[in-house]
Amino acid sequence: MRTPHSVRTAVGATALAGALLLGTGGTAFASSFLSWSGPQNTGSAREVFACGCNNIDPGHKAAYRFTYTGQTAAMYNESDCRGVVHHTFRGSQESRDAFGWKSVFFHC
Repeated sequence: MRTPHSVRTAVGATALAGALLLGTGGTAFASSFLSWSGPQNTGSAREVFACGCNNIDPGHKAAYRFTYTGQTAAMYNESDCRGVVHHTFRGSQESRDAFGWKSVFFHC
């Protein structure tokens, strides 16, 4: 037979686990694509990380960093994720050189 304390502990642990799942359902742990306006990761930066299609700011294509946290990302040479996939990120990667991609699709 369970004591009242063990029942309270089990209920509290279940509630905490549910709250943590709800709290992490957004973008906190999503993969991200960060791009810079200047070469060698300089200048201002823009980050996209929302599930689905994201257009890349045309003024921020001088360097990039893709941070992989479980969601792969497909890169397109056209806006709005049109055309064929040019490259797919399956792990973290960085380049300090300019790139031509115009949009990214996060697979969430």
